[in-house]
Amino acid sequence: MWGTLPRVFDRVCTYYRERTALIDGDRSLTYGEMQEAADRTAHGLIELGTGKGDRVGLLLPNCLEFIPTQHGIWKAGAVLVQMPTRAAVAVHAANLEQTGTTTLIYHARFDDIANELRERLPLLNRVIRVGDPTTAPPGTIGHADLLHGRPTGAPDVPLSEDDECYVLFTSGSTGDPKGVVQSHFTWGHYSITAGLEIGDTRFGEVFAHGAPLTHYTQIFVMPTFLRGGTNVMLPGLDADLLMESISRHRVTATAVVPTIVYLLLTHPGRAEHDLSSLETMIYAGAPIAPERLREALDVFGSIFVQAYAGTEPGYVSCLRKNEHRIDSPEWVERLASAGRPMGYADVAIRDDSGADLPLGEVGEICSRQLGQMIGYVDSSRNPETLRDGWVHTGDIGRLDGHGFLYIVDRKKDMVVSGGFNVFPRQVEDVLLAHTAVAQAAVIGVPHEKWGEAVHAIVVRAEHVGVTTDELVAHVKAELGSVSAPKTLDFVEALPLNPAGKIDKKVLRAPFWAGRDRQVG
Repeated sequence: MWGTLPRVFDRVCTYYRERTALIDGDRSLTYGEMQEAADRTAHGLIELGTGKGDRVGLLLPNCLEFIPTQHGIWKAGAVLVQMPTRAAVAVHAANLEQTGTTTLIYHARFDDIANELRERLPLLNRVIRVGDPTTAPPGTIGHADLLHGRPTGAPDVPLSEDDECYVLFTSGSTGDPKGVVQSHFTWGHYSITAGLEIGDTRFGEVFAHGAPLTHYTQIFVMPTFLRGGTNVMLPGLDADLLMESISRHRVTATAVVPTIVYLLLTHPGRAEHDLSSLETMIYAGAPIAPERLREALDVFGSIFVQAYAGTEPGYVSCLRKNEHRIDSPEWVERLASAGRPMGYADVAIRDDSGADLPLGEVGEICSRQLGQMIGYVDSSRNPETLRDGWVHTGDIGRLDGHGFLYIVDRKKDMVVSGGFNVFPRQVEDVLLAHTAVAQAAVIGVPHEKWGEAVHAIVVRAEHVGVTTDELVAHVKAELGSVSAPKTLDFVEALPLNPAGKIDKKVLRAPFWAGRDRQVG
């Protein structure tokens, strides 16, 4: 059994007390200093009246304070409520209300959001602010004041591995965000086993976090600590800053979204940076088109790991470094997969009745593991996803005879046009293989004759021209006329949700406005 998160945290802080644990620009903390900050945070929260089981919202960017504050919340016996930094205030308000959150810890850059949340949520009676105290709004408690004069050493709070520790929210890309509850045991299993299996394996690794810690990159924080490594906090996923940080801190591992891989491939200044220390680049959040992935392997070598995960199921599968191969047609085909299930995860492909499907057949991906959700905050929604101990992911896919998992699409994204099923991800992969396409999203739009029609939204690559007819013909040649877009729009940028994924809900909205159903 894993025990509680504070137990694991205190162990690594004891083992590596003098080593550098965190870097944020020119600031840093050793393991010992990080532990003291977490202890003082816990004592400060308890002194303010935040007790065991109380829910604490955390609205911080990637910064030095994030990790010790997070662990201080857990040491106080409280439950951390995830607040994605890119979410709108209305989303935060709904999520905090849903969870009954009474304490908020936030960064000064979010003063406007915090002020509005205080007005909207009367239960929010303790608000702690990280930042310059001279600009603090009235009624907030300074982060430095929370820690000042507090004792070190963990507070005497009885904790069980079965206690709730975390509420995370689904990305809401296809519907309203749902609060997902994790315990100390499930979150420990989720983050530690996945991070150890997917990430770098060297002692003293240096992991750069550019993607928000409220997103999937947080999974790699504790595994880095378990190896006596350093977590480098970056303010965002920016290709220039990432390359500079790799060179400056000799970063050995990082986690990105595919867009960053594309930017690195075409960046004119890439040769000016020493990227030789980088041994692991994990990508998730969206697929990389197979042709782009082949190009990345040619440029960077065998450093790539793909991870497939979800808020509810945890980490399900990964395509490991040694499986990113281009030496045979068989392995090239597998680059389009999500790899093979983790050693501790069971995966099944099931039909709408819940029956297992034979290898090669397409159905819903279902998984079962110790790191999966306990349930939703609104337990009435549990049967939508949890059945007989299995998480129904809402993703459509298939397994081959070698155990490789291929994700075809989101179940809710599937377009039914004239009685035929069209999977947008397949169309997107074909579009992205075209040299003139930088980004692509495919949705279903209303059609009087067919119910739904395939519609593509495309961002052109810089300095490359292409017409609608050329792209439609390109898809038709690969997938046939049924899957080819019937209409296509060129845009400057695609909308992203707080998790950094393309927000198809926003893309669909103007086409389906005024209709009761979002399908034909």
